[in-house]
Amino acid sequence: MKPDKETSEGEPAPITGDVIGDTAYSERFVLKILLKLANLDTLKDEIQEKSFEDDLCTLWDMTAERDVVLFLQKHNMLNLLNFALPIIESPRIIEIFIGITGNMCCQKEVVNVLLKMDNFLNFLLENIKTDDSLVLIQLLRLINSSLFLIDHEAVCIWMELFKKIEYSSALYFILKNSSNKDLLVTALENINTICSYCNTEKCRAEFFTHFVTYDALESLTTAFTEITVNQKDKCERDELERVLVISLQTILNLVGFDKSTDVFKDSKDNVSNMIGIVLKYYETKFVEQKEVDSDLIDVIDSTNTILNIMHLSELSDCEIYFEPSYRIWKALKSILQKDKNGVDNFEEEDKEELREFSNQLKSPLSTFMCVYLANCSEKDLLKALDEVGTDYEEILKLVKNKDKEIKDLVTKRAASYRTRLKENVDS
Repeated sequence: MKPDKETSEGEPAPITGDVIGDTAYSERFVLKILLKLANLDTLKDEIQEKSFEDDLCTLWDMTAERDVVLFLQKHNMLNLLNFALPIIESPRIIEIFIGITGNMCCQKEVVNVLLKMDNFLNFLLENIKTDDSLVLIQLLRLINSSLFLIDHEAVCIWMELFKKIEYSSALYFILKNSSNKDLLVTALENINTICSYCNTEKCRAEFFTHFVTYDALESLTTAFTEITVNQKDKCERDELERVLVISLQTILNLVGFDKSTDVFKDSKDNVSNMIGIVLKYYETKFVEQKEVDSDLIDVIDSTNTILNIMHLSELSDCEIYFEPSYRIWKALKSILQKDKNGVDNFEEEDKEELREFSNQLKSPLSTFMCVYLANCSEKDLLKALDEVGTDYEEILKLVKNKDKEIKDLVTKRAASYRTRLKENVDS
């Protein structure tokens, strides 16, 4: 929440020498709150007062400013919260306290201190087992911010904490069972952040043991479907696209182990359906809405890798994988051509960007289609080859030499079909 720098109604404007750093916030206002937090004998009574809750919310907003965070750190705010939180029973106050801590963890100095406070950090993470969505959202944001700023050597501290409180089980339970859209989006961000920062060489074995579990992909794809299908109308466009991208990134991390195929053997259908939703979204955006999105390049690259590792092609109908990708490919092919009425498909000033986009995407997209052709059922192979027609040779030519094995397999599978097609034409 973006702080309002105007002084709250109950507080006089700060006088000279009372402001915190370069902000317009009052030191005196903050110190009054800290004194109340320090007095545990009266704190339970204080938090019953609406005015104190309002002051805490104001402080929460203020912690979006670095100068305020450093001021709080100077006055041992984390220690005060460490002593105060265990006696608090109100979910709203717990949410505010964790939210303040999370905002403070956007500063590296605070993260470094927090990592040394074992009991406090453990207490914070235990809140992953609460059923309060608002508390969970703040906790997940706190963890995301902290992981983003930690040094490599500190990753193992987090992994030990995650194992100790059985964090992955709680996180996967949230992803699989919650219907709170904001919580699900934040939880997807959380597992993506953990995959990005904790799957290091030093902690790789621990990461695999704790996070690469049989229910990981089932939980992720359940949350993905809840957001992108059931609650799609509630999502802002940027938020929806973020979910599409990070879900693929997370799967890419989780399947990148030698034993991942065995662990996730029962999740193939779910992942296949998820990829179909992603492809359909970007097909609509590019082919129908004529919008260039560089994320599509990463989406195709990620999907190619997932497809190969999990052997998904043989499971998917032509309509799910091949047809959306081929329609994107056709749009790329004609991207700089004029339509029958002589009107360009895209604005003139976008042409250079489109050329670069086309050059970057056509080869991985061709590889993606050929991976499907190499592994799909005979029925879907014939359907796909009927669909591409004379574009087949160009698609095959765009597959790079490093994927020669795929190209050779497609050529072999398509040979009988193309021979039969030629005979039918000649007759």
